[in-house]
Amino acid sequence: MRMLLMMIMVVVFAGLATYLAVGQPRLLITAAPLIPQSGPDAERVAALQAQLQGADQAQVEGTIAGMVAGLRARLQAEGGSAEEWDRLVRSYATLQDLDGLSFALQGLLALEPENPQALLLAGQVAAQKGNRTEAQHFFMRLLPLIDPEHPRFEQIRTLIETFDQAGSADAAN
Repeated sequence: MRMLLMMIMVVVFAGLATYLAVGQPRLLITAAPLIPQSGPDAERVAALQAQLQGADQAQVEGTIAGMVAGLRARLQAEGGSAEEWDRLVRSYATLQDLDGLSFALQGLLALEPENPQALLLAGQVAAQKGNRTEAQHFFMRLLPLIDPEHPRFEQIRTLIETFDQAGSADAAN
């Protein structure tokens, strides 16, 4: 049973990793992919580009990490809108920081508890971190939000059943 669960998890994560590498991951993690979002202030972007011109990769990554940390600190202190939490989710996803991503998803889901993209991503992150119970919780919250005719509905339902079976097998051992 554990081998079956591991094979399913490998297939799911291999598909996700392939999609993130060659697909359009922004469609997976944006809260409203069809709604145009306001972009950053053009003057701030120009100033940042000038600041980073000639910088090496480590400097660029440090600057980005600092900006993300600043956004996180502000959201922790002041709250923030769903759009700001979504921006933090996308930032941590880009940085591939699972702990930061978990934090940002919690903040986004506190404001939008039925956000399907956030629930899907939260379930995937929990599963990747090895927390099957938490992953199953997120997927169970997601399932009623998906049209039963959509192909993902059956995939999510099967994944939840797999978690149930694995939990029963673990309890029996």
